[in-house]
Amino acid sequence: MNTTKLQFKAELAARLGEPRSDIVLLKPLKSGIKVLDKATKQHLGGLTFDYLRNAGGVYVACEVTGGVVHDVLAGLVLPYESNLLTGATMSFNSLSEERKEFSPDMGGVVRVHDGMDIDRTCAEIVGRLAKWHIPKMERLLAVSKGLIEDVVAYPDHYAYPLPVIAICLVRNGCEDVEAALAPYARNKRIARNRNLDFLPALKAHAAFCMASR
Repeated sequence: MNTTKLQFKAELAARLGEPRSDIVLLKPLKSGIKVLDKATKQHLGGLTFDYLRNAGGVYVACEVTGGVVHDVLAGLVLPYESNLLTGATMSFNSLSEERKEFSPDMGGVVRVHDGMDIDRTCAEIVGRLAKWHIPKMERLLAVSKGLIEDVVAYPDHYAYPLPVIAICLVRNGCEDVEAALAPYARNKRIARNRNLDFLPALKAHAAFCMASR
């Protein structure tokens, strides 16, 4: 089993340079992928693999700790704490996944076992990262319209779901942000309360205005 695990780790590491992005720079590491700003090389987040002995396999954790949305949120005074236990804007791992984005099995762990097809399994993992995890990070970092759908689907993955949606609406030219936010503010998974007092500060935020040009 130890030999299989070592072979699996080596093969997975060798494939982590395969995913591509037009939005960010993806730098493969031994046990993950670092996400960097293409122009400044600033660290924006990353994907990390970890092995769970009890589960007999690996899971992936994703985190965004930089970018426009992150900077804007840092400049807002919000009346409640982040959903996350860290300073990240988005953070989640496959152990809590509901739709089998990372693992074909419930529980979010890809099993590593003797006799497995290591090459096929690693190819599938990289394919899933390229289909689900990396695009989700890209939509947050690019503040694209698809970000709102992501937040609605998984609000617990975001530090401040409602303000993130508001930032996305402003960034994409919404003329009446308060009206557009109303249905999301009624969703208790997205909004801790319906207080939209952060909107004027959001619209006036210097870093956000510069990023919106």
